[in-house]
Amino acid sequence: MNLKSNGLRRTLVGIVMASAISACSSQPSSSDFGRQFRPVNGSGGSGAAGDASAGGVASHLGSGGSGTGGSSLITFGGRTECVRKGCKDLGYACGSFQNECGGITNCADEGLKCGPLEACLGGSNGPTMCMSTIGPCAVCGAIPDCRNAAQPTRISGRVITPGRNDAETANQVGVPNAVVYILRGNDISDLPAISSGIPGGGTSCDRCDGQSLGSVLVGTISDATGHFSLEGTIPVGAEFTLVVKVGRFRRAVKYTLPTSAACQTTELSRTLPDNPTRLPRTMADGLAVNIPTMAVSTGQVDAMECVLEKMGIADSEFGNPTTPPRIHLYRGGRMAPGTGASLDASTPFDSALYGDLTRLESYDILIADCEGLEYDQSFVQRMASGANVREYVNRGGRMFASHLSFTWLSGNGMQAYDPAAPFTTGLDAAASWDQMADSMSTLGAGVIAVGRPQASPHVQNFADWMASEAVVTPPANTFNITQPRSQASRLGTASEEFVYRMDGNGRTQQFSFNTPYAAPTDQSCGRVAYSGFHVAASDAGTTPFANVIFPAHCAGNLTPQEKVLLYMLFDLGACIGTPPPPPKCTPSTCMDAHAMCGYIADGCGNIVDCGVCPPPK
Repeated sequence: MNLKSNGLRRTLVGIVMASAISACSSQPSSSDFGRQFRPVNGSGGSGAAGDASAGGVASHLGSGGSGTGGSSLITFGGRTECVRKGCKDLGYACGSFQNECGGITNCADEGLKCGPLEACLGGSNGPTMCMSTIGPCAVCGAIPDCRNAAQPTRISGRVITPGRNDAETANQVGVPNAVVYILRGNDISDLPAISSGIPGGGTSCDRCDGQSLGSVLVGTISDATGHFSLEGTIPVGAEFTLVVKVGRFRRAVKYTLPTSAACQTTELSRTLPDNPTRLPRTMADGLAVNIPTMAVSTGQVDAMECVLEKMGIADSEFGNPTTPPRIHLYRGGRMAPGTGASLDASTPFDSALYGDLTRLESYDILIADCEGLEYDQSFVQRMASGANVREYVNRGGRMFASHLSFTWLSGNGMQAYDPAAPFTTGLDAAASWDQMADSMSTLGAGVIAVGRPQASPHVQNFADWMASEAVVTPPANTFNITQPRSQASRLGTASEEFVYRMDGNGRTQQFSFNTPYAAPTDQSCGRVAYSGFHVAASDAGTTPFANVIFPAHCAGNLTPQEKVLLYMLFDLGACIGTPPPPPKCTPSTCMDAHAMCGYIADGCGNIVDCGVCPPPK
């Protein structure tokens, strides 16, 4: 091209430079503009001086012969002109570079550009090439480029409990605050192992801002109803790994979207058996499955183990201590052999649990059913083993105490939080407790504590979940409680209220607190939840679960009252922090991509400038 004037040359070079930003991920992945032009290495003869009208190109020409790199010089009609070579001529796959004619050659003009998660590498010592910038990423090549589309690729769905079987829809409820994400790679081994319990002498704090999720490509958090939406860097036409994690529950599946899903919204099935984002029933139910380890001390008038069974944890995952199943039963009561539910004659008395700190620390969650009139009313068990319970929760354990299991909290240590000795922090300050057992309250009206002075930071999420499960109707947010028998007469300053009774004695019926009690947020490690009402459906004040054999006493579907307690279990097992943050994509750097110059996609939707590339050699 013969550039006739400086103005025309500047205009054309400006157009080329502007178009170069379209190369590789919406900006050039190998950028060469911005450097001083390098003279053409001519050879032989006494070449003619350049045409001054060519915008100063002549001042950069050699003394004749042909140039090297991205151009060559030809002379015709007494005029010497620079002829550019294209990217295909030079073997360049992408990007842009400074050519020998004093302009910018943009490979995108020839249809050569990288995918949205690739970098345009090279250009310093040889041709450019498109390569993944984010390490092992088997799915990145299947991520569609939606920059010119009306919307990004999007998938939406709902995280649910599985129920006992696919047809049992009454027990398939939404799971709030679940992490839903896609792995960068497609290898299940990329998912980190989930440890159980608390390491001896250590802690297991599981804070939301420090969760180990693996190499996240894109992720989100389910809302109060379990619904979620993922969008952006989502592969189509190729298999990827979809992961759901809530607390220490985790399940992954392999999933493939059709190529037609590119830059569209795909609604995943919300019902079973096709819902890919349900929780697991067993440790073999899916890929990279984890079910938290739980110990249940059973009671005569409460059956929290049935809430777990109804939500869909298979009966095969319930067993006696030291056996492979994830949930172990211990018989609660005042003395051996206990009066609560058992699996068989080998189910031990709960002193085998509370009296052994090492055994306690092997569990993620401890559940203490209400034992009825067989409860520890003289505090003999608490005095013998209360220190173990206290240390367990202070080191990161989670504990659910129902009604008369308040004895594990009342009087269990008066020591205020001391950063020099956090594990000795007492539990008594969580509430003031009425020591006389309430066995008379049969019915009451419960209210979600929205707007109350000590309402939980999660209380609105709880209210929204309760409405979605048809337990309450906003804005009243009330529901009937069978046996509202809370022993908590007043909450401690660091306790968080969920439900209170609007009639009768007006007591808080459900509350939680982080441990060590009243520790600074960044020092919180475990969590305790208390419920003043039972899961029992009867208001007769009897002992419906005395000496029953699991799971015979777990018939039927989740009642509204049991759903309330199920939310409390999810909240209890969740990471410490409000709210759980969406999983973060870790951006790649120029060093990660071995990029010496140019632009790279960081794998998280952004472009990183790695410097200017020289002209091709």
